[in-house]
This record gives sequence, structure tokens and C-alpha cells, in this order.
Amino acid sequence: MTLLKKSINIVKDVWVILGITIFLLLAMETGLSLYFYLKKSWVPPGQIEDYRVKADTYPKVSWVDAYFRENAQSNNLKWESYLYWRRLPYRGDYVNVDPEGIRRSYKDSVREKANPAAKVFFFGGSTIWGVGARDDFTIPSIFVKEAKIRGVNCEAVNFGEVAYVSTQEVLQLMIQLQKGNIPDTVIFYDGFNDTFSAFQQRVAGLPHNEFNREIEFNLLHWRKREKLRTLAVQDAIKQLTIVQSFLSLSRKLGLKSQRVPFRPLEYKNPVLDKGVLIRELAERYIGNIKLAQALSKYYGFKCLFYWQPMLFQKQHLTEYEREASDVRNVEIDAPNYAGMREFYLETYAYMKEYTAGLKDDFIFHDISSIFREAREPLYIDVVHLGENGNGLIARRMVEDFIRLMNKSGKADEKR
Repeated sequence: MTLLKKSINIVKDVWVILGITIFLLLAMETGLSLYFYLKKSWVPPGQIEDYRVKADTYPKVSWVDAYFRENAQSNNLKWESYLYWRRLPYRGDYVNVDPEGIRRSYKDSVREKANPAAKVFFFGGSTIWGVGARDDFTIPSIFVKEAKIRGVNCEAVNFGEVAYVSTQEVLQLMIQLQKGNIPDTVIFYDGFNDTFSAFQQRVAGLPHNEFNREIEFNLLHWRKREKLRTLAVQDAIKQLTIVQSFLSLSRKLGLKSQRVPFRPLEYKNPVLDKGVLIRELAERYIGNIKLAQALSKYYGFKCLFYWQPMLFQKQHLTEYEREASDVRNVEIDAPNYAGMREFYLETYAYMKEYTAGLKDDFIFHDISSIFREAREPLYIDVVHLGENGNGLIARRMVEDFIRLMNKSGKADEKR
């Protein structure tokens, strides 16, 4: 009996300790959740949490906080066949997205009806979409204004979307052509997202976070239901405020480094040799250029391709830009992960060498070094530009566009 009593007492003690532990965890979870909820609810009017409101490329302008609030509110995505995602409609003072998921671009209200506008399609990721800029100051919008100054009427259609890679953009172009929506000129602005996709997944040519789609597809199979429950539990644990707070504190204390959210694909082997991976990335991108050009020859439009700049290449950084480019600064998550800077620089160097021998009919422009010697503030994070930077890119594009139009004899028709 003595042994039985001891065993019962031990069980009681364990049960009490376990109960107290669970109670304390629940109390901590409830308290932290309430704290962060109230903190978020009590944000003063006009204040926004996005660190980019402090970017020094915005010289004391009044609209920045309101813009970034609209930027966050408009970032709601819907499923789009073949493309995976596009924006839901949104109406604001600075950000407007139509029912097709297309962001509004500037239109010349006094355009002469006798001179039809050249329809220009823009494809790219969030940099073309215009993160960091109001509707009338995205690259496509400024392009229209600058072309008008040079005497050419244009209508821009901004097909840019967050995280799009070049393959998604070519598919988007194909879908528009299937509908009979034929442009006069198509402009692709790429580089950053294609590179990040390869860095993230160790496989070239895939959309971002492709491992998520693979997992979701596999979970539809009845044999995977057990795995679905496991993933659901794991996700629930990760969403706990206690866990999120601990991870955030660990990063701030330098105990946990920022790592790229890499998860190996089940049906594709990762390319572990970085040189091979970069070469395959370049080949996939050039393959998309060839596809777009083949379409242009059949449908009768012109193409321009641009390899975009990034903050890592700018030599003269402002204090803000230096913080934004520092992989150790865990408050800056554009994203910026350990090893990312080196991978980008090596990829960009390879692309410059790889494309140097391309034929002129590719109409490819590597403008990644366009801001190399610039001293003025241009970036709001590692890739997105403020409105001044967008203007510099758009003006460069207009110069190439006018040259291309003159070469084909179409410029005078649009004047």
C-alpha cells in the first residue's frame, strides 16, 4: 500500500505541476495576445507600422503614411488560373486596382483623338506594380508622361504583380493575346524575383514559395490526411503569440539568424552547386525572352526587356539605405536573408557576362548598374524605389522605346 500511495502522490504532483504549467502558458498567451491587440488598436491616427515610411527618398511629403496604409490594405490576393494570384479590386486615394487586378496608370486626359495612343503592356513584379509610389508615379505612369513630352501618345497597362517571376509574366501575356488584347509594345522588367526564387528553392524558373503549392496539392490525396493534421497542428503552434514573441526576441538578440524559408520540393531535386543554379536561372530567363519574341513576331508587337537594379549594387548609400541593406538588421525584412546579398551579386555578374553576346534583336537592356554611382536617396528597401527612382527608370525606358519606334517607323503614327 505504501508503494501505491507513493505512486498516487507522484501522479497527483505531476498533474498539479502540469495543470499549473498549462494555466501559466494560457495566461501568458492571453496576456500577450491582448497586449499586441491593444497596441495595434491604439496606433495614433496617421501612424503606420511599415518602416519604409521613414525612407529618405520621401522628402517630408504628407501623403506617405496614408499611401503605405493603402498599400497594405490593397495587398489582398485572389486565385488566378495559370498565374496563381492577382490582386482583388481596391479603391483609394493613392492605390487603385480594377476588377481584373490591374493597377491604375496615368492617362493623358487631353490626348488628341486623331492620334491613337500606342498601347504599352508592362510586366514585372512589385517594382512595376509600384510599391512605394502613388498610382500616377509608378514606372508605367511616368513612362506615359515622359513619352508625351517627347511627342508620343501612350496608354500603359500595368500587369505587374507582387512576387511575379518572368514565366508568370509570359503566361500573362499569352492570356491577353488569347483574348485578342494585342499591344503595340511590351516591356518586361525583371531580375530580382527570378533570382530570389532560385535562392529560395534551389531550383531555377519556379514561382515563389512553390513548395507550398506542392504540399497543398499533395494534401488533397486521402492518404495524406494524417500529414494534413500534423501540418495543421504545427501551423497552430507557430501562430501562438508566445512562439512568435520568442522568435522575435531571439532574432533581436542575435540568437536566431534570418534564414531563407527554404523547404525542399518533394518531386524536384535541389541544385546544390551555386554556379550550376545561376546558369540554369539565366537559361530559363533567356528562354522566356525567346518565347515573348516569338509571340511578338506573330502578333506584330515590339518587345523591350530590362534586368533591373537593386540596392546591393549602389555604391554610395545613404544612412537609411545602409540600414535597409544590412542583413543583420532584423527590423528590415524586404526580405533580406543571410547569404542573399552574395547570391544576388554573383547572379547579376553572371547575367551581365551571359547576355553580353546576345544579338541586337533581343532588345535586352541590363540596367542593373544604373544607380551604381548615384548619391541621392532612391531606395525604400533592397529593391523597391521611391517615385524619384521610378522616374529615372521610366525615362530610360522611354529613350529605348522612342528609338525602337523610330526604327520600326511607328513613332510618327503615334504623334
